[in-house]
Amino acid sequence: MARIFITGSSDGLGARAANALISRGHQVYVHGRNAQRTADAQKHCPGAEGTFSADLSDVEATKKLARELEEKGPWDGM
Repeated sequence: MARIFITGSSDGLGARAANALISRGHQVYVHGRNAQRTADAQKHCPGAEGTFSADLSDVEATKKLARELEEKGPWDGM
């Protein structure tokens, strides 16, 4: 199965996509823009393999997230 990272997974389409992929047996990692939203993502996607937190409107936070994802990879989908 695939290893997939999904941004904005704390609610809405991100959470629905994450849960659909989890239910199909994929390894899904979820994302929230801050600690609370990341906790929400983990709560709404209980089968997720792990979480990442970063405010993607902040360039430095996005670069940090990219480095973390590179270290955790390889990824099949993002």
